[in-house]
Amino acid sequence: MSSAQSRIAELAAAVALHTHRVDSYLAENGLPYPSFDADGPVDLRLPPEIEQSRTAALQASQELNDLLQGPRDLIFNHHHNSLVYLKFISHFDLANKVPVDGEITFTELAASIGVDYGALTRILRLSIAHRIFKEPRPGVVAHSAASREIAEDTRVASWVGANVDDMWPAAGRVVDALIKWPLATEPNQIGFSLANETNRSFYEELDKSPERARRFGGAMSCFTTSDGYSLSHLTDGYPWESISSGTVVDLGGSHGDAAFALSRKYPTLNFIVQELPQVVENSKEEPGLDVKFMVHDLFEEQPVHGAEVYLYRWVLHNWPDKYCVKALQALIPALKQGSRVLVMDFVMPPPGTLPNNIERNLRAMDLTMLEIGNAKERDLGEWESLFEQAHPKFVFKGMRQPPGSRLAILEATWAGGAESNRT
Repeated sequence: MSSAQSRIAELAAAVALHTHRVDSYLAENGLPYPSFDADGPVDLRLPPEIEQSRTAALQASQELNDLLQGPRDLIFNHHHNSLVYLKFISHFDLANKVPVDGEITFTELAASIGVDYGALTRILRLSIAHRIFKEPRPGVVAHSAASREIAEDTRVASWVGANVDDMWPAAGRVVDALIKWPLATEPNQIGFSLANETNRSFYEELDKSPERARRFGGAMSCFTTSDGYSLSHLTDGYPWESISSGTVVDLGGSHGDAAFALSRKYPTLNFIVQELPQVVENSKEEPGLDVKFMVHDLFEEQPVHGAEVYLYRWVLHNWPDKYCVKALQALIPALKQGSRVLVMDFVMPPPGTLPNNIERNLRAMDLTMLEIGNAKERDLGEWESLFEQAHPKFVFKGMRQPPGSRLAILEATWAGGAESNRT
């Protein structure tokens, strides 16, 4: 008992200390305070030392909340209907039906979408309890800061839609998928396959629907616009200046954002972005930048021989191990001695070594990859093992963790000569 009380006191003191630091900084600089109101700030834009206090306060308050609830409430808090209101808001586009700077009654809102008043009210009041929309007076709906984000930022709206329409159904069937396909080795034997009644992989299924693919792209854009995913971590976090000239092949490089960023900073290098046909068709070269696009399936033999670097940025985590090995082996006929293979991706830390709120997010991401592809987020040893499985002439050099980056840069070099690559 005394130990628990001591920890509670520690956490309460940490919350008080760090929130005071944040509060004082905002007051001293005349900045707006956090608010649930619709005009509340989206981003506090704190300097690094104050951002550290904000993070520390969140971590301490989460643990304090968990401790004070006790084990039974920790279990009961996992409601089965936690996403129902987001599904409802997304499907009926409610964020855009509530005036951004005004109000609407529950009755008017129900009539506008043709849904029973009572059902709408009950669903939205759960949403309001979770700070999405608010009820300033009985029977009246207005925006909160969170619902206004859905209304005004299409990327946020896409994130909500992809989560409730693509990810949530897949999550609900992941256990069924493991019962049916217990080895979990194929990208089309997943919860998403069962939820969508398809034998296609996640990306093949999305490709059937341009709107669904667009929404998922918007969701990823929303997810990756934070500083932790900035392309500056790629351009500044690796010694590209050590490569005076030559070719960099960006496999699965989407519409070329990474290649363009690298080309602007290192103009003596030339870049080739390899993608599937529909992606290349919708990509554009930029004048003055040496970036070309090429149709290529990363599991087929690499057609660009003798490049200095072959880059996979946030690509291989989408695939099960044997497919990652296949992709690396597809490079081998094209490699020259000293060719570098760079992988920029998550590197999972040992369990329990990060603050719990960060650990939860990482483990949730890892589970998402299982749900939509039997893929995974890997630790350093697992990344090294992929290269070992692909070929003994891959020499794993380890990883770099650019400061502030959520993704690490892993490097391997090819120790064989081109003439022996097929052996």
